[in-house]
Amino acid sequence: MIKNKSTLAKLLAEEDIFVVHKQMETAYFNSKSRELGLPIWKDEEMTPAIYDLMVGHEIGHALWTPLDMLETAAIRKIDHGFVNILEDARIEKFAKRKYPGLVGVFKRGYNELAAKDFFGTAGKDTTSLNLIDRINLFFKGNADVTFSDEEKVWVDRAANTETTDEVLDLAEELYAWMEENMPEETKMGEEPVDGSGMSMPGESGEKGEENDGNSGDGESSDESDTGDDNSAGSDGSSDKGEVGDETADKTESLSGAGVSDNPDSSVGDGSPDSEGDIDSTVGGTNSTRAGSVPKATTDKASKDGLDFLRDKEAKDRIYANIPKVDLDKIIVKNKTLLDKFKTFYLEKKNNEGAIYWDKTLEEVENLKNDSKKTVAYMAKEFEMKKAADAYARASTSKTGSLDMGKLHTYKYNEDLFKKVTTLPGATNHGMVMVLDWSGSMANNLKGTLAQLYNLIWFCRRVAIPSEVFAFSDNYDRVQYRASDRDEWEASKMVSFKAGDVALNDFKLLNFFSSDLPVSDEMEMMHILWMYASRWGDYRDWSVDGYPYSPPANLNLGGTPLNDAIIAMMELLPKFKADTGVQKVNTIFLTDGASNTLSGIYDYKLDTKTGEHYEILTPGLPNHNYGSGPVNIILSDRVMNKTYEVSDITNDLLVILKNRVREMNVVGFFIAGSGKAGRVDKNTLYYLLPNEARHTIMEKIKFINKHKYLALDQLGYDEYYVLPGGNALAVENEGLSDELIGAGKAKLKSAFGKSMKGKVSSRQLLNKFVSIVA
Repeated sequence: MIKNKSTLAKLLAEEDIFVVHKQMETAYFNSKSRELGLPIWKDEEMTPAIYDLMVGHEIGHALWTPLDMLETAAIRKIDHGFVNILEDARIEKFAKRKYPGLVGVFKRGYNELAAKDFFGTAGKDTTSLNLIDRINLFFKGNADVTFSDEEKVWVDRAANTETTDEVLDLAEELYAWMEENMPEETKMGEEPVDGSGMSMPGESGEKGEENDGNSGDGESSDESDTGDDNSAGSDGSSDKGEVGDETADKTESLSGAGVSDNPDSSVGDGSPDSEGDIDSTVGGTNSTRAGSVPKATTDKASKDGLDFLRDKEAKDRIYANIPKVDLDKIIVKNKTLLDKFKTFYLEKKNNEGAIYWDKTLEEVENLKNDSKKTVAYMAKEFEMKKAADAYARASTSKTGSLDMGKLHTYKYNEDLFKKVTTLPGATNHGMVMVLDWSGSMANNLKGTLAQLYNLIWFCRRVAIPSEVFAFSDNYDRVQYRASDRDEWEASKMVSFKAGDVALNDFKLLNFFSSDLPVSDEMEMMHILWMYASRWGDYRDWSVDGYPYSPPANLNLGGTPLNDAIIAMMELLPKFKADTGVQKVNTIFLTDGASNTLSGIYDYKLDTKTGEHYEILTPGLPNHNYGSGPVNIILSDRVMNKTYEVSDITNDLLVILKNRVREMNVVGFFIAGSGKAGRVDKNTLYYLLPNEARHTIMEKIKFINKHKYLALDQLGYDEYYVLPGGNALAVENEGLSDELIGAGKAKLKSAFGKSMKGKVSSRQLLNKFVSIVA
């Protein structure tokens, strides 16, 4: 039901507003974030009629209550209850003008709320209530309330308000008039009212548009079920300038005293100017009774009524939207990176000597040359597998034309027709790799780059469009000094809307691209190799040269993996459209869990300046397995889908796959550490918490032998655990000299083992080929 009502709310509001249900006291509409908030209701108390009423009322605020209205009221110190009641009358008048069907919706909803004594008037004489409360009941559909001649002026003005300024002025004047004209004994016995006690629509949750929400749950309905509403399409007033036909059809009582069915009763037609239904001594300067106090008690009662309807035992819910990110502010292009890093390292070469430069360049060139045969072999295997797959899916059919070459066999052969074989079109693949550029990758970085380079060379050889990005939260952090704080603030990626997930400050470093010239590609490989060789590499610095200190913004940092996944939701559709590939293969390579997301964007009012400023609200832990105090709800507005989160990283991957059809998402987790790179059993216990000990040990043996472990991981199509350290190194060794003069069988066996080792050691490339072939 909630999903359907959310759709209804969006249709009524004529915009893609955000409908949420939270553990809060009252409904609200946040005009800044365009968020309609409703409490979590008790299923047995929340009927469809009441739910429709609340949605319809709050949509009225969405359409016609501007953000600054209640803020202006707070600055002017106008009582929030008065503004609430009068603004409710105005927006519900507009709502019923625009959507006549809401006339019946409001009536049915208020009838059911009346039965629950929503306004706290059960058993009371409505004439004993003060003016603002009777105005509230009157415009909420109660035809039993009566007004004096003086009071009719205020009712008429309430019915004819068209602008928010008119509402504020009327609320201020009405409050002052009631305060001036209430009996002296009431003044002495009543507690003072703080006219500034308002909550703002810019604050979410129960501190959101609180007064707006109070009225939103006692939504106004001043038409009958027939839809005969003269105010729909009018200014809400009669020809006589009174409330008039706006309320002529009100016959239902919200006071709890029941429904008046007698057309000849003293209530008359419910209009203040109906003859015989006015007690001229009620309220105003002629009033001798207590009760005309400038305090909206029905507004407070509706709060209590909402409190009863709420399901206080339900888990609270945190709602967040997937934000739209600005890729131009997130991606640092490879040309930019190459210019910065090459200039930096050339200065190091000139100032500190060329030994380290030359040695690392030689290593990269040797790696490329030694890998050429293996990459070529795997490219050939790839083409053969594609051809075999196409042949397996080929279909043969008869053409309907005679094969003249078989015609002479007609006496013993029935198959005399020509045949045609149809080969299915090959799928066009693309590859995007997302690399973890965090500090914990340091000791495994060189082996990871060796694996990555082989994958890049393969993609270039078989003409697969490819991109390689590293996610880093360090690039911007060091780019600006403290004196350049304003410039650093201006460099942030994007200002999100209220309700959006707030990303950490991070960048996607576009190290490699298939359209990068080969010479530039080699220079980038050398730069990254110089950086990686200073970590976890057991070298003789006296021979190989002492490593250069790297540029600060190339340094490793944290692990904004979740942020990178969200950025990929914008990047991958663009990559697919730009390259024209049919299927994208997205590879995430990390060595640990993601940093938590920053939180959720919201706005807060500065009551001194009247301006809003952005704030971050926390509440997005990486895991939410149902045992915590909240449920996290992520909404993807692009695909119009909502997801209840258990593990944010995995659920973000699910959202990503729903955004990009025809995509494989592959995860590589470098779990090993130390020089040997062995995977600890505790790591597998973390990944597989329900596995028995003997099963874990079997998997450890498998990793030690095969250098990988495939797991079923929610969110990934394929997920591989890899060892680290030396186990990441690629093999390029040829046949041993000891095989000189060996027999053909021995040479064949040795060659087979050598090729198998070269292929299996290239884990990234090996698994990628198996996916795309």
